[in-house]
Amino acid sequence: MNAEKLYRKLFVLPGKVTVVGIFLLTTILLSVLENKIIILVTLLLLTIAASRKFLGLKFDAKRSLFLTTLISFLSFLSYKLFGTFSGSFFLFLAVIHFCSERGAIYSALMASIPFLILDYGSIPFLVVSFVLFYAYLLYLDFGWDFGFRKYVESFIKFWLTEDPRFVESVLSENSEVFEGKVRCLGIGNAKVISTDFHPGPFRNIGGAKLVNFLDFPNSVYLHSPTTHEKDPVSEEDVLKIKEALKCDAEYLRPKRPFEIEGNNFKIFCFPFDKKRLIFVSGKKRIDDFELESGNFVVDCHNANFYKSLSEKEVEEIRYLVKKAEEVETDFVEAKSAFVKMYAESESVVSYVSAILLDFGEKFAIVVFDSNNVDLIFRNKVEEEFAKIGFKAIVCSTDNHSKTGIRVKESYKPAGGCEEDYRILENLIEKCKSAKLEKSDFTYSENKVAVKVLGGLLRKFEKVSERSDRYIRLFLLLVMINFLIPLFTLLL
Repeated sequence: MNAEKLYRKLFVLPGKVTVVGIFLLTTILLSVLENKIIILVTLLLLTIAASRKFLGLKFDAKRSLFLTTLISFLSFLSYKLFGTFSGSFFLFLAVIHFCSERGAIYSALMASIPFLILDYGSIPFLVVSFVLFYAYLLYLDFGWDFGFRKYVESFIKFWLTEDPRFVESVLSENSEVFEGKVRCLGIGNAKVISTDFHPGPFRNIGGAKLVNFLDFPNSVYLHSPTTHEKDPVSEEDVLKIKEALKCDAEYLRPKRPFEIEGNNFKIFCFPFDKKRLIFVSGKKRIDDFELESGNFVVDCHNANFYKSLSEKEVEEIRYLVKKAEEVETDFVEAKSAFVKMYAESESVVSYVSAILLDFGEKFAIVVFDSNNVDLIFRNKVEEEFAKIGFKAIVCSTDNHSKTGIRVKESYKPAGGCEEDYRILENLIEKCKSAKLEKSDFTYSENKVAVKVLGGLLRKFEKVSERSDRYIRLFLLLVMINFLIPLFTLLL
């Protein structure tokens, strides 16, 4: 579901100073034209304050002033054109209902207070508006088998409060249980962590906290071949995954690494006697894909684009990985060093790191805690590491905790802002002084069953396709409600 697109349509407001200015200017101007506006504005502000206390309305001062301004303006037009303030009731009721924690009846009773005080004769208009609004609520659930209206209400409350429990509670009701692996590869003092679960869906909901919860001073997270269907739905599920993580297992003997190149992807394989670490890097683009393997396969997520891989591309990945699992090489001695920097930018969530490896040939596993990597920036990373003698394998964690933070964009990949280039410079400097030492390699994996999005994700994608329809219908009903007094006058 393109939740950020919906957010941009519904929740973008001007800044605080602008909102206050608009509120004062509108109130003064309308009051000059109609003295009852002062009473209406006062009643609206008191109703919103009461709704915050008794209905759990999730509004701050800025949103309260903005809503009051909008309803006051529409009510003024309704009063001057049709002799009643009630033309704005539908919109006021809808906002109170969707942004509070009580049902439609309580919201209607609260929202009607200003209109009843100003004009007791508006009861028939308020009743008709309520019927239209309730019909709209029923329509939101029509054709769905998972209570779509409840999801709409929970997402709105989440965006207003940043409290993920509103969304996590309803996601859990329609989730699926999936048993996946949690892997830990020890390279010297570093711990490379991966899971069969996906970081997401976005912000601080459920699995979006996965990378953050598995972040330790000596660890790095690598994205596995998985999709958003494997997003854990709640913080409780993420904690179960964290508890399943163990890094005290069997030793591995390293073998000589090798590379395999296809038309669209390149494989870096680090074989051991009992397991293989396999990186899938996109030449021009890469995003989520799935495959079955008994080895430690990594989706480098390192060539950003905004579509999905084709089935032909996924088949190429599967072919290359299978081929990498069959190639045999000799045992070698290995040295390593681990560099990790905590840093943040518009695209980097919390850290960048590099695992430096020397198998006779030097490699650097460079990880950006971000959602994918800009290809031009990746080329820059590879060039800078080549200058200090390392072949860089650039990866991102596919962390979604910044997704949707800004309403004008979904996310920026690593390299999406100037700060990332400065972060890269600092990382290179630290790697120059890092001392590689002979290292042990260990591996462990455990299974854990948690609730994930599963088929619910496909339903959300269908919802996204219909979102414009729901919004257009809502706006049409707002207009119809505004014109109800006109229909009454004509009759």
